[in-house]
This record gives sequence, structure tokens and C-alpha cells, in this order.
Amino acid sequence: MAVIPKLESLRKRHYALEALPAIVRVSDTDLAVEDATLDDIAFAMLGVEAEYNAVGDRYHALRKLYSLARQAGAVGADRIVDAVMTGKEGA
Repeated sequence: MAVIPKLESLRKRHYALEALPAIVRVSDTDLAVEDATLDDIAFAMLGVEAEYNAVGDRYHALRKLYSLARQAGAVGADRIVDAVMTGKEGA
């Protein structure tokens, strides 16, 4: 009978844990989740949250740029920054 590693077994116990990483970053150090303490995971979550927020900020900025260009009358082949800055005529 094969022994299933703890982390793999844990991932199978709950659907929300399927994306659980094997390694987390804590204070510029990579740490195996199996060796992590509750505090380690809390600190790792802070780093992941910062990454998540940065991605969200970029996404919202791109979405706003797209929306502004459409409002300015831009179409698919127009250069988006020009369209927003000067209206479609400058695109």
C-alpha cells in the first residue's frame, strides 16, 4: 500500500485546499507548508494578499482605460492611449 504524502492527502480532504501551495514565502524565506506554523501562514498570507492587490489594481486600471477609450469612440484598431487623450480623431 502506497503512503500518500500529508500535503497531498490534505488537498484531497477539501476542495478549497486543492490550490494549496507546497511552499510559502515567509520573511524572504521559502518554507514548506508541512513545516509552517499558524503564524508562518498568517505572514505568508500578507505577502500573497499584496500580490493579489497589485494584480487587482492593474486589472482595474486596464478596465478603466478600456472603458474610457470606448467612451471616446475608439474601436478595435485604434491606439488606446491616443484615443483616451485626444478622442477618436487623434487615434
